[in-house]
Amino acid sequence: MATVQRSMWSKLGKYISAVVIACFFLPFFGISCDGMDVITISGTDMVGGCKPGGLITAADEEGKMQGGSIEAKIDDVDVEPFAVAALALVVIMFSLSFLGTRSAMRATLIVAVLASGALAALYVEMRGEMIEAVEKEATSMEKGPMTRDAKVSAGGRFGLWIAGLGLLSVIGLTASALLSKQRAAPEVTPPPEPIPPVV
Repeated sequence: MATVQRSMWSKLGKYISAVVIACFFLPFFGISCDGMDVITISGTDMVGGCKPGGLITAADEEGKMQGGSIEAKIDDVDVEPFAVAALALVVIMFSLSFLGTRSAMRATLIVAVLASGALAALYVEMRGEMIEAVEKEATSMEKGPMTRDAKVSAGGRFGLWIAGLGLLSVIGLTASALLSKQRAAPEVTPPPEPIPPVV
């Protein structure tokens, strides 16, 4: 059973880790207005301090929006330490997935747990900041994509959720393999054959 679990991790671990890394290029957070994302922030945006995506950013680049002209200045995203830590840990996890040793699997489990914690802390921090920004903007803007009558929501996006599920899968696979190894029955050496008596 332990051999099967370790074989499963060696086959799937590197691919799951690669998917988690790719998720950092997808939207992690966003602010939507009437079901349309006006601002989207990817994991790499928070790591590199890049400009976010979304309708408002497109309007800032084009200088116009549908329904009229609007001046929208979008600042770059602040570098988030939790996002930097999460990406660094995921890269380490990806490197460890190429090693088949038990110590590497144990290290992978620890790194995956730490990365999950960093993503959870990032979610709490960013969601609070976005909700505060939406409430502040709603009281000061009378026109634009986010009006008083518009339904505005802020929260996580699919990139964050897929990355979280990937990390949970890594934790489950490595923990299962390690536990199976511990529970495996030790090999019993057969007793030596008795020496026949000398006649």
